[in-house]
Amino acid sequence: MLSLLVGIILFPFRAIVFLVAWFAYWMETGADWVVGIWRKGEYVRTGSCKRCGKCCMCLALILPKGVSRHSWLVKLVSLWHRLAMNFYFIGEEEGWLVYRCRYYHESKNGKDGGCSIYPFRHRLCRFFPRRTLYGHPSVHPDCGYKFVKRDVLLRIKKAKDQGELLFDKVLDDKLGERS
Repeated sequence: MLSLLVGIILFPFRAIVFLVAWFAYWMETGADWVVGIWRKGEYVRTGSCKRCGKCCMCLALILPKGVSRHSWLVKLVSLWHRLAMNFYFIGEEEGWLVYRCRYYHESKNGKDGGCSIYPFRHRLCRFFPRRTLYGHPSVHPDCGYKFVKRDVLLRIKKAKDQGELLFDKVLDDKLGERS
């Protein structure tokens, strides 16, 4: 009963946070598009979300060094994430705040699992995994997303367009011959 009351009280606050974040999401998407006209990232994101929940169950956000030096600021930031985003604070590790999202529920018998607010998920979740202009973004090994160098992806596309044999195709053919 108490958790229902707290949820009702926090709903308007979370709705406002969602609307501000939604606006920021579209502004950031537009900015990425404008920057993308002149600059292309070194890596291209491929694949899609498998909805495994690994990124939801262990979510790490980096803190600026000036914030991480003060325990009261760390507590304030973690309080903000708890109230605004419904994240459960797990702990702090080398300047990272580690959370678990309370909106994600593990499936039972392969049913009814996943994000309970997926259409309204946070900006952080919408951008995950984030492409960067420089460097290789990291993802969990089981994640459906992969990052491939842009020039490698262009070579693969060119080889496919020209009908050249690719390593995966040759490997599949050789494995098929052994069966």
